[in-house]
Amino acid sequence: MVRRFTVETVCFEILLASVFAGFSVWIWGMLRKSFGAIPAALWIVLTCISLACAAIIGVIEFIR
Repeated sequence: MVRRFTVETVCFEILLASVFAGFSVWIWGMLRKSFGAIPAALWIVLTCISLACAAIIGVIEFIR
């Protein structure tokens, strides 16, 4: 029996969502007159989330 939702699948979905959200926050910040602290903080948080998910996926793949 194959499990539909594994840790790797969930991390990959979170990774994709955070990358696209980070890209849209970056665009939003660039369209404003000044980049500002809120878009910068959101971009940093979303980038850290995507890096953490990529690390989790990499560790899972390396252990297998």
